[in-house]
Amino acid sequence: MATTSSTKYARELLEGLRHAVHGLRAPFTCGGTLVPAQVVTLCFPDNNQIAVHRAKNTFEQEQLLRPLVERCTAAAFGMGRKTRYDRTVRDALQIKAEGGAFSVPHFDPAAAGILEQIRRELVPHVPDALTAELYNLNVYGRGGHFVPHKDTPRGSDMLGTLVVCLPAQFSNGAFVVKHHGVFQTYDWSDAIREQSEPTRIHWAAFFGDVDHQIEQVWGGLRVTLTYLIRRGANIGRSAVPGREALNTLVPQKLRALLDDRRFLARGGTIAFPCSHLYHQDARFQRKQRPISRQTVSSLKGRDHVVAAAAMAEGLEVTLCPYMIETCADETWQLDHFPTQRERAALDDRMSPWDLEEALDVRASSDDAGDFDVVWVDPPPHFNGQPTMYPGANEGRLQAVDPDLPALSHLHACEYSATGYFGNEGGEIDLYIYCALHVAIPPYGEGARAVTGTKLSIVSPSARRGSKRRG
Repeated sequence: MATTSSTKYARELLEGLRHAVHGLRAPFTCGGTLVPAQVVTLCFPDNNQIAVHRAKNTFEQEQLLRPLVERCTAAAFGMGRKTRYDRTVRDALQIKAEGGAFSVPHFDPAAAGILEQIRRELVPHVPDALTAELYNLNVYGRGGHFVPHKDTPRGSDMLGTLVVCLPAQFSNGAFVVKHHGVFQTYDWSDAIREQSEPTRIHWAAFFGDVDHQIEQVWGGLRVTLTYLIRRGANIGRSAVPGREALNTLVPQKLRALLDDRRFLARGGTIAFPCSHLYHQDARFQRKQRPISRQTVSSLKGRDHVVAAAAMAEGLEVTLCPYMIETCADETWQLDHFPTQRERAALDDRMSPWDLEEALDVRASSDDAGDFDVVWVDPPPHFNGQPTMYPGANEGRLQAVDPDLPALSHLHACEYSATGYFGNEGGEIDLYIYCALHVAIPPYGEGARAVTGTKLSIVSPSARRGSKRRG
């Protein structure tokens, strides 16, 4: 374990790296607009079709789309394993696409170029084309809203969500996305009312673990299509880490640390708290192994850039899951992502002792402190319940800050900060808080091997066996 003086010195050296990481441009959402070749039309198994046209005003819009509203049912939301209906949380109507309940024959996000734009802006390290799976249609009428939540993770290949807003008139009902204190607001109601092309549609895409909400609709009908965005099937074989990472200051700062003989001279581990939460992936449910070309592609935004930069320097990187308990403010380092059997043993509330029995715990903060790693940023901990918006406790919004992975429930890491999933509960994948552990070899070995006055970068697999070259 590092001494107090060496840890203090390491933190001083890490300051430059921390600023470089914080300076990374890592979008969590993107959006756009386009005029489709044909008006977007919803087709149903009974051969009825409903074209979504813009009416003159919100009142006429409600009358025009009455046939669509009559086909909808109340929209639910997930809270843990339960599917609930509560209009104070979500007030909306929906039609699920499963079973061919409806189709949109004249609109294809891939053909429209939307998926390629999403790939370029959110996951530039993914070389393969993304796919979009039609999930449902949502209708928010007068008074409709949805409090801050995360979307339900559905499969390890799920990247995020695409929301397409059809050109129906409505007022207010802004779509707000927030991640680590940064807001992106999509105010489609004004755009639809003012646009010269009546059939123009608007869209937004975002990572599934990012909190988002729909503010209250004042009138008209807010009609949206929701798609699940999935990664390409060949991503693991073709992804090459490090391309976009090399265009940042992160590799330079990492190299400076490795070159300094005073930095962790005997080796150690530096840890980066992940910017995103991650859901279950079979590749991470086994015993922890260093991230590979196949698994690094699963990381999002800033997390991918940091991991790729470290791997480009010949360092071993591991994605380490953590669990945070809110009442005692205790953190556990897990040996692996909870398996299906382990998840089934978790209740909404558990004592710390029961949790340690249910999960494969590697270390506890009570016993290990900082887990014998040097944190580039302090790991999150429970320190109250800030709100989604400043002053929200005094207004109508009562949402808890989505950036803190801790609430009044044990599952704060896996569930959103409100405790709500986007659509429904069930035995599904869970989000969990993680950190990137980067193994730093002793000075003169592995990625820090010395050739004269310069360092030679070697592969992670040769890190322990490398020797000083003459």
